[in-house]
Amino acid sequence: MDLRGYFNRIGFTGPYDKLDLDTLRTIHKLHIMTIPFENLSIHCGEKNTTDLNIIYDKLVKSNRGGWCCENNLLFSWVLKEMGYKYTTLGSRVFNKFQNDFYHVDSHLINMVEIDGKPYITDVSYGVSCQLWYPLEMISGKDQPQPPGVFRLLNNGKMWVLEKSSRKQVVKDKAYANSSLIDKRLTKIMYGFPLTPRDKEHFVETLDCLQTSPDSRFVLKSICSLQTPNGFRALIGWTYSEITYKPEEDSDMVDMKEIPDCEIEAVLKEKFNVVNLMDLQGYFNRIGFTGPYNKLDLDTLRTIHKLHVMTIPFENLSIHCGEKNTMDLNIIYDKLVKSNRGGWCCENNLLFSWVLKEMGYKYTTLGSRVFNKFQNDFYHVDSHLINMVEIDGKPYITDVSYGVSCQLWYPLEMISGKDQPQPPGVFRLLNNGKTWVLEKTSRKQVVKDKAYASLIDKCLTNIMYDFPLTPRDKEHFVETLDCLQTSPDSKFVLKSICSLQMPNGFRALIGWTYSEITYKPEEDSDMVDMKEIPDCEIEAVLKEKFNVVLVNKFTPKNNKANY
Repeated sequence: MDLRGYFNRIGFTGPYDKLDLDTLRTIHKLHIMTIPFENLSIHCGEKNTTDLNIIYDKLVKSNRGGWCCENNLLFSWVLKEMGYKYTTLGSRVFNKFQNDFYHVDSHLINMVEIDGKPYITDVSYGVSCQLWYPLEMISGKDQPQPPGVFRLLNNGKMWVLEKSSRKQVVKDKAYANSSLIDKRLTKIMYGFPLTPRDKEHFVETLDCLQTSPDSRFVLKSICSLQTPNGFRALIGWTYSEITYKPEEDSDMVDMKEIPDCEIEAVLKEKFNVVNLMDLQGYFNRIGFTGPYNKLDLDTLRTIHKLHVMTIPFENLSIHCGEKNTMDLNIIYDKLVKSNRGGWCCENNLLFSWVLKEMGYKYTTLGSRVFNKFQNDFYHVDSHLINMVEIDGKPYITDVSYGVSCQLWYPLEMISGKDQPQPPGVFRLLNNGKTWVLEKTSRKQVVKDKAYASLIDKCLTNIMYDFPLTPRDKEHFVETLDCLQTSPDSKFVLKSICSLQMPNGFRALIGWTYSEITYKPEEDSDMVDMKEIPDCEIEAVLKEKFNVVLVNKFTPKNNKANY
């Protein structure tokens, strides 16, 4: 997260060191003119989060917008980074149908103190009630802004924000009685006490608001953006452009319906919001130059190999205070746009999307990784793989097992067949209930004998087993939460980053860096290992894996029994 990146996003050119009201007014207005209020993620099968890194990537790097807990949480980070004295507050939005406030805090705002005076900032209420500038906290004072007159009232228990609007003049009379036209001239927006809140305070309510069938955010797709003389909005298929006419004490409302085939173009042209996931972007990331229209085995082998040679298998997020997710847009941002790697459910879930977009016939499967310490498979599916059918033949793809057992190419599903690849000989076995994948390796020749004890001397290893039961991403969520939080998980105990190379692979596990060179002609692999001091870890990640981390990374290499 880079403050300069945010400033570039909103077009703020300074001054950067003046923590005064003018600066706050400027960045507040620039934010609402640049970053939309929108809930489109809910209607794209994604999940909104309060993770600031994810929010930053979405709103700043990917030119998206967000709802209040994204925009205003990002704005609180901006206030903090700039050095403003601020407090995050929770507010209860007023429900005009029930004539009462929502029963819990559902809207995040910030209170900023400048020269001893408190102001309310809110860059994400959206549409006609969007504040353009901070409001001074003086009870009963009319504070005119382009959208109308805002007013804060202190009733002794809490502050209440209301807005007086102008008359709405609808250009097309067919929309005069539309539910999207609010004829109230004065409306209550929300109420709030001055109790400081952290982001965890909102998590449960926000989960409800993006899943409950009664939530307006589930019932309506919304995207709105303020313009120099009003605002524009796309609610469902209805596009509106509102022009403020304060000199006439009215607002001009121009509305029309947008057909499905034009929705994406409108989002791009009017809100600068584009489809986050672009197949060409993935191809550029892995260096695939075609052919794009041949859904054959050669093409699948090519993209499979390019993926494992370009996108690392890594769990570094866990050791940077971040959380891995099953949200494909977030995974795409991380692995494609931010040049990061991921663990199996990120890499292989992204690969399943690639298969789908290209037009391959595929099925996502769940597998149980073999635990050599317990001599048994993990008790639940913890590893996601894909089965692809080409010309009636099924193949297993797995671009994210990592290190020495990484498949370079898809495996044909023939039981007992040896399938040699550069890392060794892979073998699928059908035991009648499940398929089992195992690998036979070559002898490991360690350059520095001090590391000899770290080498797995077993030449044949069971990797995982799997039935052919189709699985969706939700099947893995609970297990993956456990694997990135349980103190017994190897992913918590060890930081891992590995990447395949044309003649082997490299890995950084904790502080131990390894380069393995395959020597099939000698029936051996050369292993070169060394320790990396803390001060060089970031440089190694950049130079050897092309990984640049945003948050502080803490390497780990504890003993793991799984």
